[in-house]
Amino acid sequence: MKDKVIAVLFAVAAVCSAAGVPCGNVALREVVRGPDAQAVSITTNAAGHAVLDFGKHQFGWLEVDVKKPGPYKIVWGELLDEKGSVQTGRRYTRSEGRIRCATTEGVFDGVGTQRIPYKAGPGNAFFTGNRVVKRDLPKFGMVMPFRWAEIVEMPFPVASDTVRQVPIYYPYDMAESRFNSDSEALNRVYGFCKHSIRATTFTGLFIDGDRERWPYEADSYITQLSTYAMTSDYSLARKMVDHLRDNSTWPTEWKQFFIRMCHADWMYTGRPDRIAAHYEAMKTQKLWLNFAREDGLLVTGTKDAEAKGAKDIVDWAKCYRDGFEFRPVNAVVNALHYRNLVEMSEMAAAIGKQGDARAFAERARKVRDSFIKAFVDPASGLVWDGEGSKHLTVHANAMAVACGVLSGREASAPADFIVKKGMRCSTYMSQFVLEALFMAGRSDEAFKLMTTDGPRGWMQMMKLGATVSMEFWDLTLKEPGRVPDMNHAWSTAPLNVTVRHLLGVTPLKPGFEEIRFAPQFGPLTRLSAAVPTARGVFTVNARREGGRWMVDLVTPAPVKMATGEGERSLPAGSHRVYFR
Repeated sequence: MKDKVIAVLFAVAAVCSAAGVPCGNVALREVVRGPDAQAVSITTNAAGHAVLDFGKHQFGWLEVDVKKPGPYKIVWGELLDEKGSVQTGRRYTRSEGRIRCATTEGVFDGVGTQRIPYKAGPGNAFFTGNRVVKRDLPKFGMVMPFRWAEIVEMPFPVASDTVRQVPIYYPYDMAESRFNSDSEALNRVYGFCKHSIRATTFTGLFIDGDRERWPYEADSYITQLSTYAMTSDYSLARKMVDHLRDNSTWPTEWKQFFIRMCHADWMYTGRPDRIAAHYEAMKTQKLWLNFAREDGLLVTGTKDAEAKGAKDIVDWAKCYRDGFEFRPVNAVVNALHYRNLVEMSEMAAAIGKQGDARAFAERARKVRDSFIKAFVDPASGLVWDGEGSKHLTVHANAMAVACGVLSGREASAPADFIVKKGMRCSTYMSQFVLEALFMAGRSDEAFKLMTTDGPRGWMQMMKLGATVSMEFWDLTLKEPGRVPDMNHAWSTAPLNVTVRHLLGVTPLKPGFEEIRFAPQFGPLTRLSAAVPTARGVFTVNARREGGRWMVDLVTPAPVKMATGEGERSLPAGSHRVYFR
């Protein structure tokens, strides 16, 4: 029966393809060498050395047009120190790694274009505790992230066209999407996160960053959503869904994100083939049903559960958990479990498993009721960290709202709590903090968190010299043995949140057969955007006029528009709409 269902699904996909129904690009391509980047500036530092700034951090190598033979020495890397020299990594060091840098010296024995050799040394090749990281790639050789090059010695004058940065990345069409508004801060954060997505694709996988170069489910889920926000090329995201089925990582919640990835893939591509391919794995391995007790809640925080492969993480690293009180029955894990059950019900129905769909829906209702009894304070409406705990964190409250356990009026108290506490979490959990605020109708407060120039924000990363989103908010993490990477795509929440919640453009039906447009523009007064979908580009041009918004939109598919004034349906085409 299963084989018949899969055959029918592929037959339907073939008919849609023949009829010209767009499904986005799902044909996997190779990582490519991008256009060479010339220095945007050349300055002289305190040591008298020429320092080239290539403008952006990218993974790749240095190339030199050698004009004259002779000795050379170049230091290149991710940061400059207070004297304007390339940061060697000694300031930010730990047993597993450090800020990336390389010192290369030798003798040019001829003229012409030459690649500067990069030999992995301390801080560039290391054992992470999970595996030995390889600095080289089969096609391109040794690569590392860098923005700066300090010319200590060179046998000819240095110019912007003689020393170049050569980047490698997955060939997304960066012009397919755009966002511009009257908030320069949000524009910068959007562009910052968008570049981060492409820059971190250099291995042809969604990796956690250069520190480990390894795919993790939570990292990949956030990267997947941000990828969808900037391109209709779904190929690399689909590759990651397939990869992570059989390459699970250790946290309890990370396996739960695999189900979320499969659901997102189906909604954005319109193709149920990955559901069919991974359905049994989701049901038997990723859903953790063997840890469910009679009331439906998962018991994952015990020694017995850990011995069987579960290990709750809540947030990474420990100093960003805000004192989260771990209990055998964990609110964060069970909020995700509820969302997994809802999504499993929808996916089961999509591949003809109606009995499973009904069972999952009923189990989801049961888990929600049990969640409220176990974790929600009846007096305040806030979510405790775990069963038996009276401790409150942003993490439990944000995840309960972001996963839809609490909604409408139930989300009001958690949203107030999040606003009061602020971003008391890591960049990873910021995804769900921002989602929770938008889902609770608190767009102004979410906007402030995305655009703050305070210590826990994306503007702060840029102040530190980052041009790719960092693993954590700062480089001086106050936890022994932890120094974060400057290149983590899991920190790109503002990119997908801007598109999915501020603009409010999401697939209402799989493959964008129908589009949901539910804008929450917050304090903005003007914006324009282009959002890629599987059916074509959805464009928005909006401005506030007095007390109302005038919105011009072009949609490639029918739209259900939702505002505070209710819902309305619009056909594919161009429209001008007004709302308050």
